[in-house]
Amino acid sequence: MPTQYDNKTAWQRVLFTALFWVIFYVSQIVIAAVVVAQCAFFLIGGQANKQLLTFGENLSRYVHEVLKFLTFNTEQRPFPFSDFPKSDIIIATDQSSQS
Repeated sequence: MPTQYDNKTAWQRVLFTALFWVIFYVSQIVIAAVVVAQCAFFLIGGQANKQLLTFGENLSRYVHEVLKFLTFNTEQRPFPFSDFPKSDIIIATDQSSQS
């Protein structure tokens, strides 16, 4: 059910939409850097970097929240107005390579 906005609230929504559109644009650059770094780790070391896996998961969840806000599917403002999403994926360490 669509939300009705008064004039002041509508302008605030438009300003926040513009802000998160810029954040979305910047996040695309960060995602590109993560992709390049993961490819380098994979080519050099034969496996993806575990910290970048977690960061990539968190970032993808954040971008999803931003897109939901930008497309008016939610009124919940993403980070920094709410908590940054955290991954629930557990990345196991390879014990065989440490022996």
